[in-house]
Amino acid sequence: MLSPTVSSTNSTLLNGFRRLAPVLIAIPIVCYVALVLTYAVNVPWVDDMDAFLSFILGYSDATTLTEKLDWLLRPNNEHRILTAKLTTVLMRALTGEVNFRWLIFVAFGFLLGTFALFYRVFRSMNLPLLAFLPVCFVFWQPQYYLTSLWALTGLQHSVVIFLILLAIYLLSGTGQYRFMGALAVQMLASLSMSNGLFGWVAGAVVLVLAQHWKRLGLWVGVAIATIIFYFHDFQNAQGNDSSVAFFLQSPHIVVAAFFTFVGALLDFMPVHDIVRRSILPTLFGLVLVPTVLWFLWRMNWPLWSRHRSSDMARQRRRYFFTGSYAFLFINAFIVAFLRPRFGYEVMLVSNYMIYPALLTSLVYLNGLSELHTQQTLNRWMRAGLALGVVVWVVSYGLHWPQVAQRRHTLLTFAYNQKHNAIGLGPNWGSAFATMVRRVMGDAVSRNWYHYPDGYFTPYEAALSPSALTSVATDSTLDLHVDGGGYSYIVETGLGALPQPITNAAVIVQSAQRTYLFPSESGFRPSAFYLRRPVKTIWAEVINPVLAPGTYRVGILTPPGSAQPVRFSNRQITIP
Repeated sequence: MLSPTVSSTNSTLLNGFRRLAPVLIAIPIVCYVALVLTYAVNVPWVDDMDAFLSFILGYSDATTLTEKLDWLLRPNNEHRILTAKLTTVLMRALTGEVNFRWLIFVAFGFLLGTFALFYRVFRSMNLPLLAFLPVCFVFWQPQYYLTSLWALTGLQHSVVIFLILLAIYLLSGTGQYRFMGALAVQMLASLSMSNGLFGWVAGAVVLVLAQHWKRLGLWVGVAIATIIFYFHDFQNAQGNDSSVAFFLQSPHIVVAAFFTFVGALLDFMPVHDIVRRSILPTLFGLVLVPTVLWFLWRMNWPLWSRHRSSDMARQRRRYFFTGSYAFLFINAFIVAFLRPRFGYEVMLVSNYMIYPALLTSLVYLNGLSELHTQQTLNRWMRAGLALGVVVWVVSYGLHWPQVAQRRHTLLTFAYNQKHNAIGLGPNWGSAFATMVRRVMGDAVSRNWYHYPDGYFTPYEAALSPSALTSVATDSTLDLHVDGGGYSYIVETGLGALPQPITNAAVIVQSAQRTYLFPSESGFRPSAFYLRRPVKTIWAEVINPVLAPGTYRVGILTPPGSAQPVRFSNRQITIP
């Protein structure tokens, strides 16, 4: 165990607020829990269909143990997702359904586990509790909301991160049972997402540093067997071979992408072009990487000079930090090598933002562990607190409206899937759309999935094509419709709405089908934060979702509107 050995100081920067420590630390945690509880929604999105619903249907229909094991272990795209599938099986057995809101909560539990590991490492330093506050602000912020509010990404990234860090934590101590526990945890991590395999390298680094050669031999043997099993029946590698060609053509982009990914915590300009947007993250990465290398040298050079620290608690922390850095840097290198060919923006996508938050938190904790003088610790805590507060405030300012808008969008697209058998990801007429239609239909007919209510629920009967054919065109409703090809942009004039709106949608309706497309007007920062009244509707109509035909265009403006459904004289045609 990591026992307390670092002396507590009585005159740190934060001593004046020591009594407020529990309250201050609770603020970012409570805010993030409230965010997840408020915006997690029981709606599957794109890959969720295959990973959860298609899986549970096939698994439940399998008649033999061999078939059930095959469903649990078979790859989904680039990954095996054993933990996600086991969670689905357990949920189905306990509740009789697959609820994506609760899958998100399970994934959030793994995120809490990672935070608890960081806290345990911190407590071993015997420092004032308030010194942990910067970690809370850096860790609990919505920059990585797609990992926290999307079932599949949460049950991949959050799971693998916790399991690998737990394995490293176990390896950093002594005892045979800890090693066997680390081995079991790492095997589960390997089968829960492809980057779980990086934990074998990180664990091997810890065992080499600790000079546990027999354990290292067993660790490497199990790692080789696990890796061979992991890749033995993959159908494809999603074109990863082309990443080699991309690197040979543009090595400078891959190198820059590594630093951008590492420093992505400072992604403070998400609406700007990618060049300006990536400047701050790249610069921060250029600061973080040398800092980590300096800590690695400081922690591990005594091992090679035969001057091992007599402070065993600090030495175990050093093993933990070194192994964690190994995992995060390998992950960053692989992402930078494989993903820039899809566009440099991928380095800053929300799915990945948990990793720079973890790395920054680890660097801060590492500094608390390694810096000894009171003056140096004070400066380190000041810098950590300033960075943490800035990141927390800016991240909520930038991403809270996006989180709320995503919930509105998912609910709207769930309406389309429910009434048109398309809407949650695929394009009309595609093989994926056929699979989703079958899977969603089967899950609903077996009572294993229930569509959630939304702002449109009181109007669902009135939105049916048969009901809408009797709704006359409103000649006073002026809608601006621009675009074509992939999408149309539909916007009302400033005087089109008699009263302010909250949630709203654009309606496109043919004789057979009614689709909704979510309005984004209420989620602009001025409207979202200042509660300014919104008297316009702005929505993007995604053409590939629509069946061929001619549609008239209208608006849905709940609640409390005298005319919640209105149609203009504008039409769009989908060939």
